[in-house]
Amino acid sequence: MSARGRRASLPGDEGHRRRPPLEPGDLVVRHTAEDGVKKASYDFGQLAVGPRLQRELAEVFAVQCGPAGAWKTIPSSRESWLILLYFSRFLAAHDHMPQSLGELEPETWAAWRLSRTPNSTGGQQIRKVARLLKDHPRVPEATRNLMKKRVPKPKAPKETAYSHEEFDQIKLAATQKFRPALHRIRDNWQHLTDWRAGRFEKRTDGWLVGEALDHLVRTGETPFYTGSHGRQRADSRYTEALGSDRAEHTWMRLFLTTQEACALMTLMIAAYGWNATPVMELTVPDASPDAGNEGQVIYRIELEKRRRSQAARFETRNLADWGAASPGRLITHAIEATAPARETLKSLGEPTDRLVVWRLSQRREVYGESPAGLFKGNDFLPDVWRNFRDDLGGGVSLNLRRLRKTVVIAHQRQPTQHSQDTHDEVYVLPDPRTHTAAQPVIADGIAEAVETARASFKAQISRAETDADQDTPTTGCTDYTHSPFGGQGVPCRASFLLCTACPNAVITPRHLPRLAYLLHVLEELKAVLAPEVWDQDWREPYARLRELRRAPDFTDTEWEDALDAATARDREIIDQLLKRGFDA
Repeated sequence: MSARGRRASLPGDEGHRRRPPLEPGDLVVRHTAEDGVKKASYDFGQLAVGPRLQRELAEVFAVQCGPAGAWKTIPSSRESWLILLYFSRFLAAHDHMPQSLGELEPETWAAWRLSRTPNSTGGQQIRKVARLLKDHPRVPEATRNLMKKRVPKPKAPKETAYSHEEFDQIKLAATQKFRPALHRIRDNWQHLTDWRAGRFEKRTDGWLVGEALDHLVRTGETPFYTGSHGRQRADSRYTEALGSDRAEHTWMRLFLTTQEACALMTLMIAAYGWNATPVMELTVPDASPDAGNEGQVIYRIELEKRRRSQAARFETRNLADWGAASPGRLITHAIEATAPARETLKSLGEPTDRLVVWRLSQRREVYGESPAGLFKGNDFLPDVWRNFRDDLGGGVSLNLRRLRKTVVIAHQRQPTQHSQDTHDEVYVLPDPRTHTAAQPVIADGIAEAVETARASFKAQISRAETDADQDTPTTGCTDYTHSPFGGQGVPCRASFLLCTACPNAVITPRHLPRLAYLLHVLEELKAVLAPEVWDQDWREPYARLRELRRAPDFTDTEWEDALDAATARDREIIDQLLKRGFDA
C-alpha cells in the first residue's frame, strides 16, 4: 500500500474531523497531526494575559490546528505556541496591556517588532504572530496595516557543495561509526537466534548471554533486580557473562545509539540525496524478490516531501540489493541494524514501522512504566546533531543541506525531490564548480553563435536610396536572376524570409518598418510555438533579424520608430508572408 493510502485510512482520523480543536468555553487547543497519530495539547490559560485575550488567541490558533489549517505536523504548531508565549509575556509587561485583540494598538505592535532580536529568529517571531492575527476582524485596521508590513529576511550565507575530498571524509567518518554497530547487532542477534534454537548448554556463559539478550529484546533492558531503597540494579549473574553492566555490554548489543542513528541517516542522505525529514520519516519498505535474478531483492521506498503540493507530495523509488555497492544494500543494512528495536517496541505494545529507530542512553527507571519511551524514531534534537558533528571530527563541519546539495550536484546530477527549475536555479547555477566547468563551454557557444549568425546574414546594408521597384516584401534586390538559392539566369523563387541571407539583398532605412514588424511577430511566435516547430521553421530568419538588430548600422531609436511607422499595408504584407510560411 502506498504512503498516500496508509494516511488516508489511519484510525482516529474520522474522530479528529468530528471533534473541533477547541471546545466552546475551553482554553485547551488539541492538535492531531496529519498522520492521525501524533497529538499535542496547548493550554492557553497559561498565557500571561487576560481571559478574553486568552480565548481570542486560542480561537485563531485552533483554526490552524483544524483540518483546513496550515499546520499538518506537531512541530509546526509547537513552534507557534512557543512564540505566542513570548508574545503574551511581552504584552503583560507592557504599560497598557491589551485585554482583547480589539485593544491591540499600532504602538504596541511597533514596540513588539522593535523588541525582537534583529536576526532570523526575531523575524520569524514577528511573521508568525502577524500571520495569525492580521486578518482577525477585531484587530484595529491601523494595527493590521502594520502587521502586513514586510519583515526583511536576513540574507542567508550561500551553502556551497562539499569538495570531493570533504564528501569522502564525511562518508568515511559516518561509515566508521555505523559499520561497527551493524556488526555488533548482527552478531548478538545471531547469538540470540542460536539461544532460542537451544544451541547453548544451560547455565554456561553463552546461555546466560542468550537469556539476557532475550530479556533485552522483550523489555528494552538486560535483566535487573530491585535492591534496597527500591533502586534497580543489574543482575550480577548476567553482567559477569556479558562483561559488565555498561551500555556497550548490555543494551547496545541489540540497539543503535543516538550517534549511530545519526551516522546511518548521514549515510542515507549521502547515498540517495534525499531530504533529512523524509529520511527520518521513512518506514520499513516493502521488499520483493527480483524475478530475473535469484537472491536479489527490490525495495519499494515511499518518500514524502511536505512542502510540495498534494499532487506531487509522494514519490516511490525502487532500490535493488544485489550485493556490495548496490543501491539497496544500505537499506538492507538499515533494516538489519534496527529490526531488534522494532521487535522490542512491538513486545512493549507500542509497535512502529519506522526504518531508523534507536535507543536512548537513559536507564529504564527514568521512564517508569513506559520503557518504550527509551526508543526514538521520529526526530533528533539540535544538540544531538551538534554532538554528532563534534564526534565526526576530521576538520569537516557536517551540514545536511550541504551534504544533500553535494549529492545532487556532483553525483546524481539530476533533480531529487525537487523540480528541474529548482535543480538549475538553487543547486547547479550557484555552485562554483558549475561556473568553472561552464566557462569554456559558454565561451565556445558564444563564439559559435556569433560566427553562425554572421555567416548566415549576408544582405548588404546601405544608407543610400535604392530603386523601390526592385523591393521584395522584406528588402531591396540588386539581382533577381542570380540567386544563390536557385538556378542561375532564372528568377529567384526562394522564400522572402531568405532575403536577409542573400548577398544580392540590400537593406535601407526604407525597409526597416517591415523588418521591425517581422521581428516583432517572430518574437511573439517564439513564445507560443513548440520548440521543435520553432527550430525547424523560424529559428534561422529570427537569428538573422536579431543579428541585424544588434548591428551598429541602425540605432535603437531608428528600430523603435520603425516599428511605430509600420503601416497597415506593411503589416498586411508581412502577415501574408508568414501565413504562406505556415501553409507551406
